[in-house]
Amino acid sequence: MKMMAQIRNLHFARLARICGLGVFGLLVGCAQILPPCNARTSPPASELSGTWILERWSLAPNSKGEIRPRPLPSDGTMPAIAIQFDARTNAVSGFSGCNRFTAQITEDQRGISIDKIASTRTACSADRMELESAFLYQLNDYQRLVRDDERLLLIGRDQNVLRFVQSGKLK
Repeated sequence: MKMMAQIRNLHFARLARICGLGVFGLLVGCAQILPPCNARTSPPASELSGTWILERWSLAPNSKGEIRPRPLPSDGTMPAIAIQFDARTNAVSGFSGCNRFTAQITEDQRGISIDKIASTRTACSADRMELESAFLYQLNDYQRLVRDDERLLLIGRDQNVLRFVQSGKLK
């Protein structure tokens, strides 16, 4: 057991050195997007009911280990990206940046999965269409959901982290 812990520690130290970061730098950089210890991973759909507004989109770390925010449009011409969970009907819907979408929620012991995503087909500017496409990809291919009070993190397989805040709780 002690040998495994030493190997794991060596692996993390080597990973931090390869990225050009000290262990402290790695932890500080990730602290802005990692869920706190008391967060609930893969909460049931009943705990997600309501509307969630996309507050921040953190891109996967670059080659230097830096976590960069993805710019979100705030021109006021369109609503913010939002998702609304309805555990009663096993559905999720919302606004994906340019169009409205709807999807089905499937729930099991591991948590919920979102599938059968459909959306309207209104044309928007190229940057809005690209943002919408990226959002729908994240929604379709996320790795896990984490809830911490009024915050909801959608963590992608590609290490993108989308942070939502519960509607009515915006700061």
